[in-house]
Amino acid sequence: MAAEPQRKIKDSLQAGGRCCVEKKTEQDIYGRLYDVVQGNMAGAGLTFPYEKATFLCEVKAHPQEIDVSRYLDLSNPVFMQAVHAAALKRLPEEKTTAFWERRYGEPEKGFQEEVLRSVASSSVVAINQIRLVNNPYFTQKRGIKYRCMGVLYGFTDKAFLREFGKKLPMPVQKLIRKVFI
Repeated sequence: MAAEPQRKIKDSLQAGGRCCVEKKTEQDIYGRLYDVVQGNMAGAGLTFPYEKATFLCEVKAHPQEIDVSRYLDLSNPVFMQAVHAAALKRLPEEKTTAFWERRYGEPEKGFQEEVLRSVASSSVVAINQIRLVNNPYFTQKRGIKYRCMGVLYGFTDKAFLREFGKKLPMPVQKLIRKVFI
């Protein structure tokens, strides 16, 4: 007797097309969650800082391992945002966004490789030992020297040094990164 009411509830939910009975992938579920949050924020006059694709690329991702193959089908602007969010655990700064915006029109493969190289040479990636896996463009440095330099950089990573470094010309910044990372 008790099975009869449960069957009626299940049948009525299936007839109504409710997602609680239908089997959905995790991407669909997280996508719907994103849509709900985005709708709530829009109702409050705010915008969600991430693109939906950026959010979905991070679902079930390991914090120290970035599977580059998950990002390759994204458009250039979303790719840049998603890779920065995955590797640096934050959205790119306005200066960084402005730099990459000028290059959005480039072919995707060249653009993606440059973004990945830029992120891979970041001190955050070295300090946190973040790995780029399934990367079709290059092999990330991963030797003992790279790990030790990341740890050393972590010990000397002071806010005032970073601010000073950002004021230096780009060629000098690149040279410093090659030496210390």
